[in-house]
Amino acid sequence: MMNQPQQDPTALEKELKHLRQQLSARDQLVDQLSSELFRLIQAHPPLLAPAAEVTTGPLSQVDRLRQELQAVEEQIEFYQQQIDDRDAEINRLQNSCQSLSERNQMLERLIQELPEVYKHQFSDRLDQVKNKMQSLQTENQRLYSQIQQESTEEQPGIARRLLPSFGGPKNSSTS
Repeated sequence: MMNQPQQDPTALEKELKHLRQQLSARDQLVDQLSSELFRLIQAHPPLLAPAAEVTTGPLSQVDRLRQELQAVEEQIEFYQQQIDDRDAEINRLQNSCQSLSERNQMLERLIQELPEVYKHQFSDRLDQVKNKMQSLQTENQRLYSQIQQESTEEQPGIARRLLPSFGGPKNSSTS
């Protein structure tokens, strides 16, 4: 019936309900046929005896009743096979529904955990960027101090006017 391994759980539940209804109808039919067979056996017990024991009644009527009995038995076997097939299909659908429900629950848990995972990853990356930024600022201040120190040694008045202040040491003296 269904060749797709993954279907909506509600569709599976509808299909399962439909199959159960069909199974119930088959059960009722089997019960009716069984009752009819029992009624026929009760009404005509000598018909089930071997042909040698039949001494009364026309043979054609006995043959006709045997054929009817055989037809009813074949119908019972046919419907029993259908019931067995439906039971197997119901079991397969129940297993499929169960596995899909479990997968759905797992995915819901994963979705609930994702924001925390992303928050943690973002925090880790932000910490790395902050550390790198701090390291660069420290290196920048060190280089700025070094440049200013070398410039001051060569031309003390010019260096303070040419170099912008990047948060390095500030001198209040002017030349």
